[in-house]
Amino acid sequence: MRRGLMSWSHPEMPPERLQARVSEAQAWMAEHGVSALLAHTSIAQPSVVHWLTHFTPYWSEAMMVVWPTGAPTLLASLTKRVHPWMREVGLMGELIMAPRLGEQTAQHLLGRLGPSARIAMVGLNDLPWSVAQPLRHHAPGLQWIDASDGFAALRRASDAAELGLLAQASAKAQMALQATPAGVSNAAQATAAIEHHARLAGAEEVMLRIAPNLSQPSAWLRVDGDMPLAPRYAVELSLAYKGAWVRWVRNFSADAPPSDWAQAQAWWQQQMATPAPNAHQMAAPPVGRLQHGRIELCQGGLPLTPVMDTHANPSPLPLGARWGVTSAQLRLPSGDWFAAQPVQWAHAVGTPI
Repeated sequence: MRRGLMSWSHPEMPPERLQARVSEAQAWMAEHGVSALLAHTSIAQPSVVHWLTHFTPYWSEAMMVVWPTGAPTLLASLTKRVHPWMREVGLMGELIMAPRLGEQTAQHLLGRLGPSARIAMVGLNDLPWSVAQPLRHHAPGLQWIDASDGFAALRRASDAAELGLLAQASAKAQMALQATPAGVSNAAQATAAIEHHARLAGAEEVMLRIAPNLSQPSAWLRVDGDMPLAPRYAVELSLAYKGAWVRWVRNFSADAPPSDWAQAQAWWQQQMATPAPNAHQMAAPPVGRLQHGRIELCQGGLPLTPVMDTHANPSPLPLGARWGVTSAQLRLPSGDWFAAQPVQWAHAVGTPI
């Protein structure tokens, strides 16, 4: 269950912008000859439905149906008691209570489109079995296509409203990390302070991981109670504001930071200024070695999806991307050093510079 306050600020995300996104999805539907476009939403995979409607469930799940014209329908396994709130925070047409989400989605599609309509689903192969099985069982004649790639292409072309929210989310994340008190001895003290400041700043969701001892080979760990911290440690903060997700990392040292940290930071700033991002072509750091590099985009149900990773086979960055989260791990003479931050590229990937 989400814990942060979720609201809809029309100046930050105008309804007209959401309507334009739905129109873009409807144009894709017409091009591909489908009668409806569906997307499932939950606290684990909220991003598709949020991008089109601004709605994210605090708990439970829902199914969005985009029709060839008009506003999307939302079938939600939530009581009618919360329907007024749902309309306050999201742009939607018909709102249907659907505790049997898969079965009732099937019945709704059959009643409106007939038994053999062509339907597109974003994340078709990721649909939970508890929804997919009754959906297939009660509507066996529907023809399904996976719309994940088509939606990703629409989603990557970030508009000004989204970029504005990302900038705010980024500022809130940096502020929260800077509020970490000096001299903390365990992970709970550090993360409590970070989450406190992030929530006060309006963050809807906060996810934290710790590398508790940078003097030795390190990996990110979920915070577990009073996990002790070494004099040098790192914190990774993933934060959502109005559905916009960012990720930042900060390295901490109880004493003067090792001299190679400054060299690593200068190298990192050079990588962030690169106009054509490529995790596989990061320059060699002046000291130590690159242990891991990665680029993530928001293009599907997950808030951030890895699209380029030095631990995987090289692949080009998807066309049209205007921003992403880049992260790196260096192994320095003094130990490990981490970095991550969102980057807006001056030109969308694949466009002439």
